Formats: sequence, C-alpha cells, structure tokens
Amino acid sequence: MKRSKTMLSFCATILVTTAVVYGCGDDDTVGPSRDGGAAETSTGNDTGALDGGGQKSGPPALGAQIDRIGRPAINTAANNTFAETATREAAQNAYNADSNRAGWVAAYRAEAAKNLGIYDGLDRNCGNQAFADNDAGAARYDTLGGVLADDRLWLDTRSTTCTTYLAVELNATGASPNADCGGRKLDYDVVDSTYSLVSGAAGVGDGIGPVAEKTNGTTFPYLAAP
Repeated sequence: MKRSKTMLSFCATILVTTAVVYGCGDDDTVGPSRDGGAAETSTGNDTGALDGGGQKSGPPALGAQIDRIGRPAINTAANNTFAETATREAAQNAYNADSNRAGWVAAYRAEAAKNLGIYDGLDRNCGNQAFADNDAGAARYDTLGGVLADDRLWLDTRSTTCTTYLAVELNATGASPNADCGGRKLDYDVVDSTYSLVSGAAGVGDGIGPVAEKTNGTTFPYLAAP
C-alpha cells in the first residue's frame, strides 16, 4: 500500500508538471510558417518579419489611428463645440482619426473659426482675439482657425531655450518673433495659455493650478503616481 501511494504521488507530480509546461503558452508566441508564407502567431496580431534567428525583426503592423499628438483641448474646444452630444462625439472621433496632415487646415479651419467667435467674447471685448481681422467679415477668425486646425505640437530643436507654449507658432506668424523651442514642457499651463490666446486677454484661465506631481517630473515617462 505504501508503494502504491508513492507511485500515485509520483504520477500526479508528472501530470502537474506537464500541465505547467505545456498548458499555458505565451499568447504572442511566434513560429515559422508552415506553408511558406508569413510567420505565424497564435493570435494573428504580431506579424513582424522573422530574422535569421527566428526572432521578430520589426514592429507589429499599426492599426487605424485613433488619436493625435496634438495641442491640448483644441478638438474639444473648437470642433462642433455646441452641437448635440452624438454629433459632437462623432465629429471629434473623426478628427482624431484623420491622419492626412496635409489636409487638416482645409478640413477644419472653418469649423474652428466658427467657434472662435464665441471665445473672442470671453473678456466682453469682441475683436481683440489674436489674429482677428475685423475687416474680413465672416473670415475674421480664419487666421487663428488655420493655426489651430493644423493641430500638432511644433518644436524648434535648434533652440535651447524653452519657456513659452505656442512659441513656434507665434514666431512663424510674426505675431511674436522669438527663438524659443516651443513644444510643451510639463510646467506649461497650456489651457490658460489657450484661453488667453482665444479671448484676446492675458490672464484668462480655468482657475486650476499646477499639480507638483505632474509638473516636476524628471524621468521619462512623465507619469504621476496613481
């Protein structure tokens, strides 16, 4: 009886070990093609080519674009801002998915300009918004609308001075010549800067101050603790 129990225990150990080794493979395991075609994967997602050692040599194929690395709040504030929820969400999702950068200004300038008229009145003084052309009639806000519609972060890598959000755009339009790098540092209050730009009045903001854990980062990725 003792010998039988020992044998049963030994067989159970083998079964458990076998299940651990063979039962839980990595769902991203890559194997060679069995039909001479592309490398196969267990999920069908990781389709990078195999190098001579049987390892993937490139990144997986990218899917459809779902967002941009653009300026904060532009899509929210200047794209179908006052439309019904379903219409607004559909328009803003399409905006984020649009990868045709060369066509952004033509596609979104008119919509941005239309909404900029509302923000121009935040300080109760219409016509003092940056780039507003009071002699242009319905096209009064087209210049700033075009700047915002070209919605990407611009960075002058030649510069070693970085103090101002939207500095590259302000220099390019001649509104404020400078040699700043622009871009978006962690400590830029980008929403306050945007409000001041679209209202035409300095100091217009959202009333929310900086959070040290989010603005004092020194190690990439710059993520605050949960």
